[in-house]
Amino acid sequence: MVFCIMCCNMGLGKTGKIWYSKGNKDHSHRLRGVVGRRGAYEKMMKTQSPKRRALRSARFRAAGDNMIHRKQLEIAKQADGSYDFHPQFALVAEALKNADYTIANLETTIGQFRDVPFTGFPRFNSPEALLDALRDAGVDFLTLANNHILDRFFEGLVTTVDRVEAWGFDFGGANRTPEEKARPVVVMVNDIRVGMLCYTELTNEMDDYFSPEAEAYGVNYMCGADYAADVQKLRDAGAEVVFAIPHWGEEYRRRPEENTVIQAKKLVAAGVDVILGSHPHMVQPVAFVEAQTGDGEVWRGLVAYSLGNFISNMCLKYTDTGIVLDFTLRERPEGGFAVEDVRAVPVYCWRREDMIQTLCLKRYLNQPPEGMSAFEWARLKEEYAELRELIDERIPMTEG
Repeated sequence: MVFCIMCCNMGLGKTGKIWYSKGNKDHSHRLRGVVGRRGAYEKMMKTQSPKRRALRSARFRAAGDNMIHRKQLEIAKQADGSYDFHPQFALVAEALKNADYTIANLETTIGQFRDVPFTGFPRFNSPEALLDALRDAGVDFLTLANNHILDRFFEGLVTTVDRVEAWGFDFGGANRTPEEKARPVVVMVNDIRVGMLCYTELTNEMDDYFSPEAEAYGVNYMCGADYAADVQKLRDAGAEVVFAIPHWGEEYRRRPEENTVIQAKKLVAAGVDVILGSHPHMVQPVAFVEAQTGDGEVWRGLVAYSLGNFISNMCLKYTDTGIVLDFTLRERPEGGFAVEDVRAVPVYCWRREDMIQTLCLKRYLNQPPEGMSAFEWARLKEEYAELRELIDERIPMTEG
């Protein structure tokens, strides 16, 4: 059953070790709900009661698909042969930075593969300069589990992970070794331990091309995944809250199909608190979902079925918009965490002959950005109305 929430008393979490420890940018927010259930977290809090210390909170933002097509590569290429993607993010960077921790889907491989030029669709491969732009725009965590992570085979996956790690991002979903796959991904944000699960349904059958390592351990596939065991591993490593970032569903749909809804409920039943979906390239609804765990208790999670495209050169209707989901985890005095202040920043990918830029759509409802045609501006306003109709009215749309 999918619905938008009131509140109930449920907590979550255990103590343990942390793998990643990163986050903390700056900044501080109607749809709200308590995630998780009452249980182990309350037991832990008996020895460290929230009443005896400041209650913790952290604001998160999550963006959709970052896709770099040929046109974007051409625009980014400089006279000296280098690349600069900063202008493509210049109008939206402030929105990404306006959180304690920002998550995005990196839907391209990174780093040149042998002597093959950088390419867009159908096999994406982008220069390291893209990571410069994403980092400087405020992104902290990149999910690498998507259908394009093997576009340069397992070798390209390894190079991508190497580069993402070297550029200082937290990441998940792609693994260079079996040990890396087995290692739980837990990030620390404002002293809250958040476990990250990144999955993909497919890799466009690229795992069949000389990449037995990819299927064995390189990619976190949804097929065959034991969600409950994966969540428990994160809890054992100290996660108090668990996010899942699945790359799932059918492309070019504005509503999740039945299997996606089923998988969402399975993830929530396994103990996932927040789900941030991608792959359809169109925005899909956001809601709280309730499911029964294996021990008969009820678990509740916030589900964004698809955040849509963040940046791309796609031109099909609805593929030029996305949302940056904004929400706050706030610790409750009785233990556990509530998801509060759920909002959406609608974004629009403005495509011109000499530039492609993502902008915060709502800022330009009354006045177009300089250089935007009347036709394009009319389309922008139409896109906003369509998003407002799709997203629950209790989720405010903000300017940035």
